Amino acid sequence: MTLHSICPTRKFVVKIFSTARVFVCCFVIGTGGIAKGDDRTTSPSVEAKKITAAKTSPEADETAAPDAEPAEDEKAKVLSIGSLAPSLDIEHWVGDSPSPMSKFEPGKVYVVEFWATWCGPCLYSMPHLAELQSKYEDEGVRVVSISNEDLETVTSFLERPVSPKILGHPEPKEEADEEVGESDEEASTDEEVQEEAKPITFGELTSAYSLTTDPDESVYEDYMRAAAQNGIPTAFIVGKDGYVEWIGHPMSMDEPLEAVVNDEWDRGPAKEEFERKQKVDLALREILLAYRTKHHETTLRLLQEHSDLFQGTRYETALKSIWFPTALATQQNEIALELIEEKIESNPDDVVAINRWAWEVYEAIESGWDNSDEILVTTTNALESALASEENESNEALWPAYDTVAHLKALANDKDAAIEWQRRAIETAPDGEKDNLKAYLRELTGEASDADEELKAADEETNED
Repeated sequence: MTLHSICPTRKFVVKIFSTARVFVCCFVIGTGGIAKGDDRTTSPSVEAKKITAAKTSPEADETAAPDAEPAEDEKAKVLSIGSLAPSLDIEHWVGDSPSPMSKFEPGKVYVVEFWATWCGPCLYSMPHLAELQSKYEDEGVRVVSISNEDLETVTSFLERPVSPKILGHPEPKEEADEEVGESDEEASTDEEVQEEAKPITFGELTSAYSLTTDPDESVYEDYMRAAAQNGIPTAFIVGKDGYVEWIGHPMSMDEPLEAVVNDEWDRGPAKEEFERKQKVDLALREILLAYRTKHHETTLRLLQEHSDLFQGTRYETALKSIWFPTALATQQNEIALELIEEKIESNPDDVVAINRWAWEVYEAIESGWDNSDEILVTTTNALESALASEENESNEALWPAYDTVAHLKALANDKDAAIEWQRRAIETAPDGEKDNLKAYLRELTGEASDADEELKAADEETNED
């Protein structure tokens, strides 16, 4: 874990993972982690190590009406660098924190930071926040740290001891130094080190600045949601005139905070860069909402509308994991064909990616997609070629791709080839997967299973009686 890590908010993680598993595997959304110049992790890593997982198509809300516009979230005020900072409607000021406040006093600088007890990177940021509070206290700086958890959770958390790793200390020694000839002076020094490394609680660590909890999330709405920030920890620097000067990871705010305190900060470049990223975040949020709710026409429109916005970003390629199934769902044959050909050309031996897209083609055709002959042939040939490449010769986990080829061959009415590929899948699959694969083989061959034969025999015996 690096210090410049960031946690997604729990609600956001659930939402995103239910939106598009494959999409999330490709990249992570969350403005807290969108190219802020830090090394940060915005969501649990879901690495597609097996082709099986890659074959699973993204899930969507089954209850959604596929042709209607998605219901928009209530429009919140957009908060950006240069915006007037909203007042702090905080429910609870925790422990011995400095006196509560709601409005920003002119001439003073504030750091409004969002955190949670379950967020590891937030805990690693705490010593730095305490350090900054102490460093700039005489300059009128005040750090206000806000959790959206309930008061009991936060209060209980403050009683926990802080890990030496978080404090930057080495782990305390469990046994005395047993080296022969150790002097009393050396022993005394060890005792002093032990005393210095004595664990402190999170309550003691954060006592320098204001720790708060806001379970109704009113402040979260005013800041995090309004600024399209989905990852924590995230800090907002509010300048002496009450305007937001900077937004980002608290571990990266030393330079801007010093400049704001010394009246040397130029918010213009920071504002321009932040708003560029913010536009990307908001567009991603809109696209994912439409995609999750199966509003295919809307998703396609948004993808086309915002294509220039994502050009050259880390999301340009990953968005195609949404664009391709959307093109299939909207019967956009030319777009789908162009995307699959581009995918194949970029990495013709990537059997995992090609298999995933091939399975999406299969499902689209099965659901009634028209004008599919060309893309069926293109996809099948690409997957067969990837499987035959030298790069995949020693790969023992190709059975899901064999199974996919079998399904595609069946769609093309090439039953003999389908049967051959399915038998290859069965031969190479783990034992736990063989029964399902055999079931499809029986479907292809028209053969009955042993269980079917037993039932048939039982029925015949019953009829004879």
